[in-house]
Amino acid sequence: MQDMSGKQGAERVSATGGVTPLSVQLKRHIHIAVPVALLVVLTAVMAVAAPRFLTADNLISVARSSAIYIILSIGMTFIITSRGIDLSIGSILGLSSVVMGGLVIDAGWSPYAGIAVAVLFGAGLGLFNAVLISYGNIPPFIATIGMMASYRGFALVHSAGAVRYNFPSPIAWLGRGAVGPLPVAVIIALAFAALAHVVFKHTRFGRYCIAIGGDVEATRRAGVPVRLYEASYYVLMGALCGFAGVMLTGRLDGTQAVLGEGMELHVIASVIIGGTSLFGGRGTIIGSVIGALILGVIANALILLGVPWFWQRVAIGFIVVGAVRFNTWRERMAKQAMSL
Repeated sequence: MQDMSGKQGAERVSATGGVTPLSVQLKRHIHIAVPVALLVVLTAVMAVAAPRFLTADNLISVARSSAIYIILSIGMTFIITSRGIDLSIGSILGLSSVVMGGLVIDAGWSPYAGIAVAVLFGAGLGLFNAVLISYGNIPPFIATIGMMASYRGFALVHSAGAVRYNFPSPIAWLGRGAVGPLPVAVIIALAFAALAHVVFKHTRFGRYCIAIGGDVEATRRAGVPVRLYEASYYVLMGALCGFAGVMLTGRLDGTQAVLGEGMELHVIASVIIGGTSLFGGRGTIIGSVIGALILGVIANALILLGVPWFWQRVAIGFIVVGAVRFNTWRERMAKQAMSL
């Protein structure tokens, strides 16, 4: 049998007996190839521009700060893939955190009970979003931007502007603890990502997400309870926001009503940069993890290079706009490759 190993690295045999050039293969996988290449390039550039970037302490700091965004990006991947959007995640995180803080610090609840309440409360807020969208027929953008304001208002009312701090060790451990050299937050985030990848690729929960985003009407006609699955993605997002709120509280050893403000832009950008289609029908958990790491590296780079915080906010805004433009270009490249 003829040895094909030399050719397999540059082309593969198609089902029709022809060959697909490497350039076409790259276009077909551009949604994940470009983020990986971008992460490598950014790391190389920062290694030259700021030698401190590659120190162990700094890399651990980047990973720890990215962990929360990785967790939130998991839920957002499901939502955007199903052709939805959730702009309320920062407010859900903040409200869940202050509710937990009130119970644990003011009422003396067990920290484990407080963690459970934060997750369940976040899931409940996600369920309310789902009811508005899936059963109230309100467009996701309108429903979640409205709830973004309302949930943040509830957080301000609940906390009355107070800052709660000095949380018990189980909560602090989630945010600042370490197992050997690895932060606990990073271990949890990667474990969540691995589990989500399996669910997304190999279960009905994930396959129906892709199907709904690709063609919701055809999916409904196939007998899939579309509204139920759409709602479940928002509930998952809310639960992850609640847990991320606990982790952020533990990391900062404090909670207040403004916690999580602006996170939704960072998370959406991470998911889009990572290869999930803004128009639904295709998503990747691994890509979202890479997208979160890319933005983590960029944020760390801006700090190391001495860029003022206000200009960092300007940069994030341009990154979000650029991510959407990049998504449009990537979709066009992928469609062109699939037509060859």
